[in-house]
Amino acid sequence: MMKLFKEPFNGKYDGVTPATLLPAGSVADGLNMRKVGKLGGWKARKGCTLHNTTTLGANSILSIHQYTHPMNADYHFMAQYNGNLYDATNDPPASGTTFGSSISSDLSTTQPGFSCMVNDQFFYADGSAPLTWGGDNPYCVGFKIFRDGTKVDINSFTNEVTDGKTTTYATFRNDADDDLYICSPERMNKISIEVGSTVNSETATITLYAMRSGSWTDTSETDGTASGGATLAQDGDITWASNTADEMSLIDNQMGYWYKIEFSAAITSGTQVTSCKVEYDMCEVTNKWNGVFEYPAAVRQYNNTSKEYANLTGKITNESTGTYAQMDAVDTDGWLYIKTIEPIIAVGFAVVDGYENTAAVTIDAIQTWDGSSWTSVGTLTDGTLDNTSSTKTLTQSGLIAFDRTTVTPIRRTTLNDNVAGYWYRVGTDGTLDNDADDIRVSSIVVAAKPDALDAVDGVIEFKDRLFMWGEVEYPNRLRYSCADRPDCFSGSDSRHTKQIGDMSKIVAAAHFYHELMVFKANEIWLLEGYSPATFGPAKVCKTIGCCSPKTVQIIETGYPSIKTDEPMSIAIWMDTDGIYVFDGRKPMKVSGPVNHYFDTEYSTAIEAAKLDNCQSFVDRLKNEYHLIVPYSATQAGFEIVYNYISDEFYPSWTRQIDLVTGLSIRGTDNRYYTYGGSRGGLVMRLEDDTSDKTTANADQGINHSIKTRAISAEQGITTTMRFTFRGVHIEAVARTSPTTKTITCNFFKDLATSGTELVTPDVMDLANAGYGLVLPKLSASEENCGAFQLEFSVTEDDLELEVHSFLYAVDVRGEIDF
Repeated sequence: MMKLFKEPFNGKYDGVTPATLLPAGSVADGLNMRKVGKLGGWKARKGCTLHNTTTLGANSILSIHQYTHPMNADYHFMAQYNGNLYDATNDPPASGTTFGSSISSDLSTTQPGFSCMVNDQFFYADGSAPLTWGGDNPYCVGFKIFRDGTKVDINSFTNEVTDGKTTTYATFRNDADDDLYICSPERMNKISIEVGSTVNSETATITLYAMRSGSWTDTSETDGTASGGATLAQDGDITWASNTADEMSLIDNQMGYWYKIEFSAAITSGTQVTSCKVEYDMCEVTNKWNGVFEYPAAVRQYNNTSKEYANLTGKITNESTGTYAQMDAVDTDGWLYIKTIEPIIAVGFAVVDGYENTAAVTIDAIQTWDGSSWTSVGTLTDGTLDNTSSTKTLTQSGLIAFDRTTVTPIRRTTLNDNVAGYWYRVGTDGTLDNDADDIRVSSIVVAAKPDALDAVDGVIEFKDRLFMWGEVEYPNRLRYSCADRPDCFSGSDSRHTKQIGDMSKIVAAAHFYHELMVFKANEIWLLEGYSPATFGPAKVCKTIGCCSPKTVQIIETGYPSIKTDEPMSIAIWMDTDGIYVFDGRKPMKVSGPVNHYFDTEYSTAIEAAKLDNCQSFVDRLKNEYHLIVPYSATQAGFEIVYNYISDEFYPSWTRQIDLVTGLSIRGTDNRYYTYGGSRGGLVMRLEDDTSDKTTANADQGINHSIKTRAISAEQGITTTMRFTFRGVHIEAVARTSPTTKTITCNFFKDLATSGTELVTPDVMDLANAGYGLVLPKLSASEENCGAFQLEFSVTEDDLELEVHSFLYAVDVRGEIDF
C-alpha cells in the first residue's frame, strides 16, 4: 500500500541521539547550514569576501580588535599578527589589497590578545606588558598657562580645549614671560591646535621643550600654527621627533608627559585656542600617580644636639593649623624622617601663613633606605622655594618632587617603629629660621610612586577602572586602576582584589550585569562591588571552569531557555566537557546535541591540544554563537554554531580558508558585521557573498548539505515494518542563478555509511523562473527497507540551497519483520 508523508524541517539538529530516535522534522547531520527561522527550514550559510587580498604573512591572525574614539569618531580596525597589532588601511565594511601597517611591536606571538576601552583610551594585553593608545588625535589631558614663568599663578584651560566646543577656549595675555604646559598620557610627537576668532598677529616664535634627564630640553619642533612669523595664527600641528628619553613630570599635582612651550615675544592679548589634541604611538601603559595625596605612616624629627627623635606623626597628619610641627630647629645635622606604606615620588609641606622660613636655606637632600644605606632619591624640584631668589625653602606650602627611578627603596623597621615601611629622610643645607624663631608645618603629605606594570594576560573595563589579570606574582587576583584613571595603579584607590579561589590563575573576565565574571580552569566567580572597600568575590561554582579564555561571550539580547517567562542575559563559554551558559544563578551545559565534539568516546572529539586555544565570536544579526575549533595537522578546523534565541545547534561549519579568530563589530556605516582572521594572515568579512574565497581570492563553492533523521514506514513509529521507498519531493526556494542549479539527493538505506545517489528521472533542479518556490522530485524503488535517511547537498559555486520540507512515498508490505 502506497503512502505519502510530508515532513517539515521544523525540528532541531542532534548529532548524538541515534537517528532512529529523533522526532519528525529533526536532522541528524549536515554541513554549513543554518535554520531559516524559528518555525523551520534550513539554508546555506553565506560566504565571505577578503578584507585584505594580500596576506600579512604565513602565520595566524591571532585576534581582531576595533576601537573608535568616543569624541573624535576616530575609527580603527586592528589585527594581531606575528608580534604586532596592525591598523587596517580600509575600515569596515570597505576592503582593500593590503591590510595595513603595524602600530605596535614586541607583543606575544602565540597568545591571543584582549582589549577594552576605558574613558576614551584603548587598552590591550596578550601576555606582555599592557599597551595603551588614543588613536590618531586624542585630546590632551592638561593645558595650563603659567604666568610670568612661575608655578604660582596658573590658569588651567584643560576643560575648555577638550570639550569639543568652539565657544569655550583658552586665552593668552600679552606677556612674553607666560609659558604654556601641555600634558599627554604617553610620550607624544605632535600637538594639534585649533584657534578661535582671535588669533595671534604679533611676530613671535615658540620653543617646545620635553623633560629629559631631569631638565627641559629643546625638541627642535616644527610649528604649523605659525603664519607670517606669528605663532598661533592659524590651525595647525606642532610636530617633532619621538624620543624615548622623554620623562614624566609632576606639574600642578598632575603626573604625565608634560611639554613646555615658551614664546620669544608677547603675543596678541586674548588669543584663543579652542581645541588641543595630541598624538602618541601605541606603547606600554606608563603607570602614573593618581593625584591623591596620602598621609605618611609616621614622621620622626631627629635633633642632633639632644640625639633624640621626636614623634611628629599626630601633629602633621591632620588639616588643622592649630597642631603643627616646629621646624625652626632643623639644621644640617638634623633629619626629618618620613615613613610611607608604599614608595613615593614627592613630599608635600603645608606651611602655616605667617610662620614661613626666611633664612637662605634649602632642602638639599632627600634620601631613602635602599637595603644597606641611605641613598639620594635624585634631583629635587622644590615647590616651597621663594618666588624671587629661589634660595629659601618652606617659604610657602608646596610639593617637593624627585626622580622616581633613581633608587629602589626597601622596607625596613627601626628601633622606634617595629612595623616595616618605606623610610625617607629630609635634610637641609643650613638652619631654618625666621625673626620669631617659629616655623610651623601643619601637615605633611606624600604622593605614591607608580611602579612599572607587570606583564598581564588580559584587560577589561569595570566600574570605570582598568582591570587586569595574569600577573605572575598574583595569578589569582585582579589588579585594578584608580577610578576614571586607567593608567594610575598607585595610591589607596588602586590595588589588587582579594584572593579569588585557590592559587590557580585567572584565565578570563567578562562583564555580567553589574558584576565581573571571573573564570579559572576549574572555578567561576563573580566580582561584586563598586569601590575598593566593597569589591569582593562570590563563588559561582567549584567544578566548572573555562579551558579557552577567548571562548567567553556575553549575550544581552535575552535567552529564553533557562527561565522561559523572563528572557535573561547570559554568559556562554567552553569548558573541556562542553559549552555552558550562565544567567546569574548556576551554569547549565547546553551542548548535548553536539556532545560528540567533547566526549572522547567519539572520533570527532576535539583534540586535547586544541582545548585551550579555541576562540569564539557572536553574530548579532543571526543570533549565533560561533565556537572556532582551529586547524591542526591531524584534525581539520571547523565551527560549532549555536543559536541562543532558539536554543539549538547547527551541523558543523567548515570554510575554504580556516578561521582562527572572529569578531562582531559596528562598521563605519553604523551596521553590524562579523569578521574572521585566518591561519594564513588573511582577514575576511563573513556572511557576505554566496561563495567562499580561496587564498588567491578566487570564488569557491560552499559545500552544504542537510541529512534527515532515520525514517520508518510510519511517522513516529520505530523501524519494525519493511517497506519500499518510492520517491521524494522537496519544497525549496527557487533559484535563477547560477547557470547550474542542481542539487544532489543521496539515499541511505538502514543507516548505511555511504549513500546511493537518486537520479531518476534526473537530478533535482532548483530552477523555476518567475516563481519563488520549486518542487523537484526524484523516483526510486529501494526494496526491503527498515528505515532510510535522505541527504540533500550542493557543491555548485554560488548556488544556495534553502529547503523547507520534503514529501516522500513508501510502499508498506503490511508485515512486521522479527
